[in-house]
Amino acid sequence: MPDVALTADLTPMRVDARRNRRRLLDAAIELILEIGGEPSRDALAQRARVGIGTLYRHFPDRQALLRAVVLDVLDRTIDQGDSALAQSATGGQALRRYMHAAIDTGLGVVNVVHTLLDTPDWPDRRAAAQDMLERLIRVARRDGDIDAGVTATDIALATIRFCRPLAIGLDPADDRAIAHRQLSRYLDGLMARNDRTA
Repeated sequence: MPDVALTADLTPMRVDARRNRRRLLDAAIELILEIGGEPSRDALAQRARVGIGTLYRHFPDRQALLRAVVLDVLDRTIDQGDSALAQSATGGQALRRYMHAAIDTGLGVVNVVHTLLDTPDWPDRRAAAQDMLERLIRVARRDGDIDAGVTATDIALATIRFCRPLAIGLDPADDRAIAHRQLSRYLDGLMARNDRTA
């Protein structure tokens, strides 16, 4: 019997099909962040090392692809926020872990792709992200790492800003390294400010 798994809608998907879908999503995220926009179908198939037919089977049109990319990134960053809360000793550590993970996951594609989507709305993910961020903020406040003036919206917008590529021709690895350094300084300042006012 072929090796199969269930998709979100409970239909079976072969493991090789799941692997190809993951490759396509990862390649799309990389390319979108590299070029600052939508990649060509040929470039995407080549980066993912799949045939163009495989690409169209998974994502028959540009909207299906771009929406899948955004939802994938959102789902993974929400999961990373939950993991950060579960695995960190303090709220401040959880906040750092979540924001740095968002850079590596490619949350910046949401900002890049948003204007290209016909319906850029995902209320269930927005609610899940808001809930996760509120919990992060609550724990960080409880642990004295941030003050009451810092909101979930502040953290959400700061995270998106740090995740967006600079689009000035930097090597993607250099771009991410700069984002991580600047994010660390931002968080150091945010938490040091709270230390001074405590």
